[in-house]
Amino acid sequence: MGLKYITTVCILLILIPIFSSNALAWARHDQMTAEVVRDLGWLDRFDSVTVTEYGYDDPTINQVRMRYYNERPGELGPDDFYYHALYEPVLFFKGAKLAEKTDARQILTDFSDEPDWEMDQNLDLSWMQGFSGESQGYRHMYYPTWSFHVPMGFIAQGQTPERADHFYSMAKMAFERGDTYWGFRYLARTLHYLQDMAQPYHTRQLYWRFISLKDPYYGTIQTIKNYHFTYESYTANLFRLEQQDAMPKRLVSALRYSLPVETDSPSDLAKYIARRSYWKSSVTMKGSIDFFGERYLGPGGAAMTKDEFFEDIHRADPAAEAFQEDIESRMVLVGKATKSFLEFARKDLNLDEYEQ
Repeated sequence: MGLKYITTVCILLILIPIFSSNALAWARHDQMTAEVVRDLGWLDRFDSVTVTEYGYDDPTINQVRMRYYNERPGELGPDDFYYHALYEPVLFFKGAKLAEKTDARQILTDFSDEPDWEMDQNLDLSWMQGFSGESQGYRHMYYPTWSFHVPMGFIAQGQTPERADHFYSMAKMAFERGDTYWGFRYLARTLHYLQDMAQPYHTRQLYWRFISLKDPYYGTIQTIKNYHFTYESYTANLFRLEQQDAMPKRLVSALRYSLPVETDSPSDLAKYIARRSYWKSSVTMKGSIDFFGERYLGPGGAAMTKDEFFEDIHRADPAAEAFQEDIESRMVLVGKATKSFLEFARKDLNLDEYEQ
């Protein structure tokens, strides 16, 4: 039995390429970003930004999505309630229209979700991308050095730090042109990748309790997806209730009162956040099973229902409190990543002296 189990796990790790076909990290980056940027007073001077036409060449992204950059096919309303909407088609923010006025906070909020709008999908990036959910996952997941993962063992794997540097370079180009709108929009894209690193399912490839002995291949794959999506949906919906003053604002407070750190580059910051996320990933994944129970284990697909969500958020037991505290620790990391990067950009781009 022991040898069979070890052999099964080894085969499973070799076959891991199809594990995560959907690589969204946080269901709603906009919710988190909005809470952090509201307290950044230096953004006040960017309260009247004109929406400008897209005029940049970026061959690194999915070119099919280019047509959406100045218009949106749909709008996500403020009252839309995600329970397990990660299985639904992605909805897009419209944002302000071309030549209209908006402000920096709104740009950062709306477009911190933008890298999930298919710009990283269907790309041929690396032979390793199949081990992280294809091109989308390869760019939004990062397994730090000395963490075990396939196929690179203990060598860092994933492009998230590079993508953060890439869009920061695009932001610098935009600000140098005097294009305030696209400068902040590129900063928003950079934020997305940094915030992704606080998500435990994006810094750890596999957790042993997710391995299904009855169906080691498909059962394990589905278990990972089930808990991954449920974790995201639960967090997004709880956050929305807090913003609506329907729940104590524990996640909101964790975000807003987190402290920034000094950093030399977006990529260094991404690696810093990823390491801290990975260190606590086993706590998060164990807590997911302890809190949600075993209803998402095994080969069957599962999604949190509305009734299950409202039952879970009102639980008062040790597993529920431990899970809540762990989510709060994740929000601290998101807030730290967001504040640290924007403070770095403020100084590096000299935005206090920037002439609009």
